[in-house]
Amino acid sequence: MCGIVGVWDPTLGPEARSALTKRLTDTLSHRGPDGHGLWADPSLPITLGHRRLAIQGLGAQGAQPMVHPQGGVLCWNGELFGALPLRRQLEADGEVFRGTSDTEILLRALGRFGLPDTLSRIDGQYALAWLHDGALWLARDPFGIRPLYYATAGVRLAFGSEQKALLPLPWVDRRPDEDALWRFLVLGRTDDLPGRTMLRHLAQLPAGHYARWDGEGLDIQRFFRATPRMTPRTTTVGIADLREELSTAVTSQLVSDVPIGATVSGGLDSSTVALYADRAHDRPPLHLFAFHDALAEVDERLYQRAVLDAAHQPKVVHWVSSSPAAFANDFDLYVHHQEEPYGDLSSYAEWCLARAARTAGVKVLLGGLGGDEAFAGYPAFLGPLFLDALGERDFSTLRTLLRVTGQVVPGSNATRTLLSAAHALLPARARHLVTALRAAAQARLSVRATATIGRNALHGWHGHDSAHSVTVGALRGALESWCVPRYMLHSDRMTLAAGVEGRVPLLAPRLVEAALSLPSALRVDGRGLKAGLRLAAEPVLPRVIFERAWKQGFHAPMGPYVAAVDERLHAGAREISHLLDEKLDWAHLTPVMRWRWGSLGNYLHWVADR
Repeated sequence: MCGIVGVWDPTLGPEARSALTKRLTDTLSHRGPDGHGLWADPSLPITLGHRRLAIQGLGAQGAQPMVHPQGGVLCWNGELFGALPLRRQLEADGEVFRGTSDTEILLRALGRFGLPDTLSRIDGQYALAWLHDGALWLARDPFGIRPLYYATAGVRLAFGSEQKALLPLPWVDRRPDEDALWRFLVLGRTDDLPGRTMLRHLAQLPAGHYARWDGEGLDIQRFFRATPRMTPRTTTVGIADLREELSTAVTSQLVSDVPIGATVSGGLDSSTVALYADRAHDRPPLHLFAFHDALAEVDERLYQRAVLDAAHQPKVVHWVSSSPAAFANDFDLYVHHQEEPYGDLSSYAEWCLARAARTAGVKVLLGGLGGDEAFAGYPAFLGPLFLDALGERDFSTLRTLLRVTGQVVPGSNATRTLLSAAHALLPARARHLVTALRAAAQARLSVRATATIGRNALHGWHGHDSAHSVTVGALRGALESWCVPRYMLHSDRMTLAAGVEGRVPLLAPRLVEAALSLPSALRVDGRGLKAGLRLAAEPVLPRVIFERAWKQGFHAPMGPYVAAVDERLHAGAREISHLLDEKLDWAHLTPVMRWRWGSLGNYLHWVADR
């Protein structure tokens, strides 16, 4: 992974533009500690900047920006997986390679096929800029694993891997988008509107989209949307297909010229990735990183140790922890790297894991993010699954869903699934309205604020109904807006703050499409949700993991950690209270709500200081 920046500005001379681009690129030095590069077009008003984290094709052979011999310049942040067949095809077509880097494979493909066609031929995680024939092309991988921010103003355009690379530009409007602030305070997220940020005139290229800039306007097109590719006729065929895709996804993401590790949380998703990596990794040792916090409400070590013991290859085990005092000491730097705030403190656990990996000399970490979103692992999927099973007349699955509700949502019963089904029957706008009003009430907001949030939810939030099935529509919602975008944004920030590349095999597009193709009977069983993933991974899983119904992800306990930075959070919350003209009773806020109000205020304070 790397950091990229580009400035297209005809109002600046070449020297001034290059100096500015270098300064912006240097704000991303943490993303690319292994090298840097700058390239200025001799005839167009654009300069590209790059900070390199060397993973494949080490040395000068992978340096960027990279120039194509027949014209065209590539500057990208990413990795290609399973790219050897594409390289061989290009060689058969007459392309001559000078090294082994995936950057050169991508460059040659872009030169031969153009950007839209190339995107259909590659698998990877990336945000890229391709300058060719007087136009600038931008693209972002199918699930937005790598970020790409941009801003435009008339004939100017700038893009970068993080907000901090664009905020120093005097023409970028930093004013907050108040609707986005309310969404975060109520929901702990802002990604219900893909492409938007918390700032009015700073945008993200949405996942699975590309854009073309000609100096006057930006044309954005979608190139990918996860779609079920088939419906297995039997559970045997479905699991066999899924197991093959799972193995391919993990194995292909082990490509690296540097040491690789995997995180171990004790849950199904990370256990699956870590143990498939253990079976396929051919350059031991594999480094395994397990996070445990002594203050955690749930002790996951029994499950984590089961996974560590199940690894067959030579391995190096790293136990990682933190404390409220350490978090207080890290807080300002954490805010700087996190940028837009996250709804809880699980991102800090990832920050600690990445720093431990870097200290151990590991530059690549595989994790289990994406499993809940692709394989229907959240309680919110109970209702859609019930409706689909009802439509399929699959009464066995209906009975299973009602029976396992209490396992999926401790303390609940079958009524929870029936209410969830009723909610799923509502049109998308109505579902958004109900969600917003319920969350606003829980947050104890004023009637005026609640009305504002309800109006925005009704008219503006992203809908995800699907012609394939109710569950596929809900899964698309998780993949495209209310889960994966924010998880990927903060995973990218927290790992690359330490100069570590995170990889998420469970979001490999072919694997996700296979997961979307599963029938209801392969989404839930007597052990709970994500039955398809559990059955596909059964050959590598310890029994205690296979039988486990539910777990929490990596997290730091909110209460003591929020208390450790209470004064700074309260100061930030006062700024937000004043900005939104909303009275705040700090003494009666839960730790979660203190975190939301306070971290939001600290983020806007950070923006003002750029």
